[in-house]
Amino acid sequence: MNELEKLRYHLKRGFENELTVNEDGITSHVDTINHCMLYAFGEYIQEYQTHCTICDQLFVLIEYLIITLLENFWVIIEESRDKLYYFLAYQARKVYLNNQFKAKLLELDNNGAILICDYKIRILPKSIRETKEQFFGKWGWTLHTILVFTKHVDLQLNVQAFDHWSTDTKQDAWFTASSFDAVFEVLDPKPKWIRIFSDNGGHYYNSELMTIISN
Repeated sequence: MNELEKLRYHLKRGFENELTVNEDGITSHVDTINHCMLYAFGEYIQEYQTHCTICDQLFVLIEYLIITLLENFWVIIEESRDKLYYFLAYQARKVYLNNQFKAKLLELDNNGAILICDYKIRILPKSIRETKEQFFGKWGWTLHTILVFTKHVDLQLNVQAFDHWSTDTKQDAWFTASSFDAVFEVLDPKPKWIRIFSDNGGHYYNSELMTIISN
């Protein structure tokens, strides 16, 4: 149990600390296959000579369970294994995207702005004593937030938060574009370039919104 606890801590905390991304947001080759971002993204095909013994404990554990437990447990083991692999992929993606933001923040100057946009949890107008069906039934208000990072003449970082509410719970491209338009109108001075960070929701990644924002 002690070894399992160490492995659990490594997967949640230690693994992401082993991943490295350069200050410019570009990943480089790492000799240890478990820690190479290029290998994780399928961009590096050379052979690796080094393994991380702590990371390999996960594969050793799964193989041990398959050998030790009865065959009727194999389906559960395989499902749990896939979930753990997805979790590791999420950790690698999180580290990469966080460093992309840091790299762009270093490029920020007096002429630009960086926008981080996201839909927040719905605000329920009723009491908390709602059933699960009511909670997930698209009731409530939509809250969309845009964080704007700019720099002053003295290179001091300035952060502004813009919240936009809607009684319509649809997170569609039109409401998203309206939120961007409201922010663009009040930015003073107007930036000459903008970088936008968002999740991969359909309300962001669609031709309608991209056309409106680019104009």
